[in-house]
Amino acid sequence: MAKDPTKKGNKKVYIPMVVVIILVLAGAGYWYNNYMKYISTDDAIIESDNVSLGSKILGRIAKLYADEGDSIKAGQLLIELDSTDLVAQKQQAESYIKQASSLVQQSEAKLTSDDEAIKVLEINADKAKTDLDRATKQREADVISQEQFENIHKNFLSANAQLQAAQVQLKVSGSQVETAKATVVNAVAQANIYTTQLKNTKIYAPFDGLVAKRWSLPGDIAQPGQTILTVNNNKKFWVSVFIEETQLDRIHVGQKAIFTLDAYSGYVFNGSVSQIGNNTASRFALIPPNNAAGNFTKITQRVQIKLAIENVNRGKKVSDFTFLSGMSVVMKIIKD
Repeated sequence: MAKDPTKKGNKKVYIPMVVVIILVLAGAGYWYNNYMKYISTDDAIIESDNVSLGSKILGRIAKLYADEGDSIKAGQLLIELDSTDLVAQKQQAESYIKQASSLVQQSEAKLTSDDEAIKVLEINADKAKTDLDRATKQREADVISQEQFENIHKNFLSANAQLQAAQVQLKVSGSQVETAKATVVNAVAQANIYTTQLKNTKIYAPFDGLVAKRWSLPGDIAQPGQTILTVNNNKKFWVSVFIEETQLDRIHVGQKAIFTLDAYSGYVFNGSVSQIGNNTASRFALIPPNNAAGNFTKITQRVQIKLAIENVNRGKKVSDFTFLSGMSVVMKIIKD
């Protein structure tokens, strides 16, 4: 009996269809399993602490003691600005301190001299008062002439006038002492300013790490606040993940996660949620959204969370890998 060729043809059609159906079901099962078990996203990167080192003062960069990629230690001198002008200004301020101190001594000596002079004038004024009292009685008894009495009275007025003038001068001398002392304080403060500015000409590493970016070269003029070097803390990394706000109710601190890095294919890293952001990422965008104009379009917002990197598979240690800020990450948070 001859075989029906149509049946053989039908089998050839059914087999690919069955394979496709199996693959679709397997893919759907894999997707469903991932959907039910994980919160997944590839909107994640490696991050670490970065510090922008810049000058607090205007100055020319004299020396750079580290370049891009160099390892640095906390407290290491990295940047030195030209301090020639500041050294000269500090020396000038220190000379002002000496001058002002000498002026204090002179004004204090003058105050002492004026104080002693007043004592003499007080004695003269008392004597003139005694002479006037005696002359008044003598004039009443017609013992002395009117001319003599008037001369004695003029001496009395002159002695008192001299005493009053000396008392005023004593106050002036006291004010001069205070002014001279204030000048010393001001000169010392000015010298301290230059001392502080001299310290600001040297910039040190805030922590152990490496130089991620050099923005200027020796000879460049550094403006206050301008970044000269960006240093990276390569001892502490974490994964920065941006999760849709609709998934936040299923995430909590301490929740386990797994992730892979594009740079290290085949390795699976383990971690946990260490921090959940308190603002959406859009609030810190260069141009935050503003819906006051009424042209509102609803967009699902994303919230930043941080994952601590704990361990890795295949018998490796986390310290065996070199992490760089900005590395791409594919992350899965395991649902509890």
